[in-house]
Amino acid sequence: MKHQLTAHGLTFLKPSHPSVKAIRKAHGDANLHGTKVWDSSFVLMDFLLIEPIPEGRVVFDIGCGWGPTTLFLAKSFQSRVLSIDADASVEPYLQLHCELNGISPLFWQRRLNQLKAADLSMADTLLGGDICFWDSLRDDWKKLIKRAQKAGVRQVLIADPGRQPFHDLTEWAKSKYQAELWEHSITSPIKASKYILEISLNPE
Repeated sequence: MKHQLTAHGLTFLKPSHPSVKAIRKAHGDANLHGTKVWDSSFVLMDFLLIEPIPEGRVVFDIGCGWGPTTLFLAKSFQSRVLSIDADASVEPYLQLHCELNGISPLFWQRRLNQLKAADLSMADTLLGGDICFWDSLRDDWKKLIKRAQKAGVRQVLIADPGRQPFHDLTEWAKSKYQAELWEHSITSPIKASKYILEISLNPE
């Protein structure tokens, strides 16, 4: 159907879908780029099928937007997902996608610098896509990763098209931790190629 995409047994709506238009009319657009399901999410999903995380982990989906990776993690790995975004206005779009796919979300409105050690201590994995596009976000990620290691977080996964702040973060992570940079491409449900930074903080 022209107003939606399907992948991994899940349905994702395009901005042109009537249900999305209804939310936009009632609540307005999301403010911080949460205006669609971004390509990096689909690349990250496919990568996780090759390099899966253990089932039942607690995952913080940071910069969750409309919730594509939240849905995928819950369905594919029975992850206990906390969907986190700096923009509270993405919540109705997240709710819509979760209802459509039969999943109950747990949403937090938080910026990276608002995630404290006590919060991070609940998580096994931190994950995000298209969330390192400003220099300020690169710096916030560095501080967050340091807090995450001290809090016992095991793993960080960040997908990006290859912006300079992301590559800066990658070089920093490689100098401090056990970190790998992968380039991963998909052809379905869209054609896209992205980079994925994988950081092992407290390996099992």
